[in-house]
Amino acid sequence: MSKTATLSLRLTEELKDKLGQLARETDRTPSAVAQLGLSEYVDQRLWMLSEIDKSIEDFKEGRTVSHHDAVARIRSTIARYEKVDP
Repeated sequence: MSKTATLSLRLTEELKDKLGQLARETDRTPSAVAQLGLSEYVDQRLWMLSEIDKSIEDFKEGRTVSHHDAVARIRSTIARYEKVDP
């Protein structure tokens, strides 16, 4: 098990109530629900910032696609999937 640390933060009453409701409905503690939610949020945001940095580097290095080509690729992909029978 990972080492834990204490963090105090302020929540709106509405968010605190929702946290409590989710904890009860998932048979977890509010702390466990908050830990999971915060972990997922932070991981997602860090991933997003990393991807933005990669995109900026691609742009600087000239690795880009014109708007026209991007739209054509998207339309081609949509057309391929529309032809597939469910």
